[in-house]
Amino acid sequence: MSRRDVLQLIGAAREVTPADLWPEPDTEVLRLRRRPPLKLPIKVFGPAWEPWITTAAEAAACPPDYVAAPLLASVSALIGHARWAQATPGWAEPPQLWVAAVGDSGNGKSPGADCLMRDVLPEIERRMLADFPDRLREWRANVEFGKATEEAWQKEVREAQKRGAPAPLPPTVSATPEPQAPRLRQHDVTIERVATLLATAALKGLLIVRDELAGWIDGMGSYNPAGRAFWIEAYGGRPYRVERQKHPEPIVIPRLAVAVYGGTQPDKVAPLMREADDGLLGRILWAWPEPVPFRLGRDAPAAQWAIRALDRLRELDLQPGDPPSPLMVPLTDEARTMIETFGAEMQDRQSTAGGPLRSALGKARGQALRLALVLEMLWWCGEDGMAPPPARISPLAFAAAALLIGDYFMSMAERVYGDAAATERDRGAATLARWIKNTRPAELHVRHLQREVRLPGLRTAEQIRATAEALVEADWLRPPAAGTEFGQRGRIAYAVNPRLWETAQ
Repeated sequence: MSRRDVLQLIGAAREVTPADLWPEPDTEVLRLRRRPPLKLPIKVFGPAWEPWITTAAEAAACPPDYVAAPLLASVSALIGHARWAQATPGWAEPPQLWVAAVGDSGNGKSPGADCLMRDVLPEIERRMLADFPDRLREWRANVEFGKATEEAWQKEVREAQKRGAPAPLPPTVSATPEPQAPRLRQHDVTIERVATLLATAALKGLLIVRDELAGWIDGMGSYNPAGRAFWIEAYGGRPYRVERQKHPEPIVIPRLAVAVYGGTQPDKVAPLMREADDGLLGRILWAWPEPVPFRLGRDAPAAQWAIRALDRLRELDLQPGDPPSPLMVPLTDEARTMIETFGAEMQDRQSTAGGPLRSALGKARGQALRLALVLEMLWWCGEDGMAPPPARISPLAFAAAALLIGDYFMSMAERVYGDAAATERDRGAATLARWIKNTRPAELHVRHLQREVRLPGLRTAEQIRATAEALVEADWLRPPAAGTEFGQRGRIAYAVNPRLWETAQ
């Protein structure tokens, strides 16, 4: 049956409109044909934290992903080196996670993080100070005592010289470095500053917080050629030495591992893929949900409850020693069997993947082990009562971690890396398609777009025409009428498919 016959049948039931003469437009161009995101399996956060995340997301008018992402990073930093996850006697992982929230400006990344970064963590940091003022006063008093002792000894030396007597031995004064205020979060990411804090003020670890994560990654080597290598090392928890030109003594970090949380926009991720794959991006757990309709929240998240819960993680101590060491939390026998199965599955997926996704899949089993400990501790701190911290990682915790890593975070990685691989033509088509959806023009005029609208990446007539041709292929537009082709006299106008106004975004 021809199209004309179909239209005649439709016209028998209703009047045929001009829209009926157009094919169905391909709305995938709006999403750069990227993979749609999976819904966050929020139940894995447990009966105490699931409602808290939901309420916080509603209050911030954002997807729950933008609350869960900073929560996971913050919890991993609060546990820090007090506990490590152990799969076997030869394989243990620190809990620190690197989590990134991706989304366009206005989608709620910052409001989603505020429930922690603004309302909860500052109080946790205040409690971390504890007796620091007293320790600082004691250190200053010892410094002054040392100066006085030094001056008295020098006086005794001068007097001994006058008498011709042997000089007295110098006093024994222990010189200790000035104590640093304990802290959890750090925004200054210069290597020496971070290393100093990890060696003196944040033995459990730090949470690096960056409003623009892509800028931090892109600028890692700007001031120090070893910058990117340092941050790659800052994931594994291994010993590290920072040599300093202006100081003879190096900074020695017993276990170099930091947690990271930050946000970025989709357009800023693509340039990061230009670097050779050194594994840095594969260490990041990406969260890129679709935006939610804006609605005003009715309830505020329970900040005081979250403070009390997370403060239990702050109180976890390292094991005494020189240097102090973490307490290992092993998998149960059943969970150990599960991680073997999970690791084999990720290895199979890795064999058919390429680029940064291949690297991410290669690190998935280690990230699942870390996340299992984080979830186990998160569930514990949200419980009522005074139960001791978990001594083992349960099968339930590992199953939840495997679900988050294998399904949710790996699909998000595919979404991020797939978007980054999009061509300039695809990006231009998505930009122009969004403008069409927002302004609903009947026709698209090249000269108007070039001189009046000036969309990003579509400045010249050649760029606009090439992008318009991409939308012609997607059945959004029809090419200009004969006699108005590019380079000829006349108005270059593309007719817009009216069926777009019937199609949901």
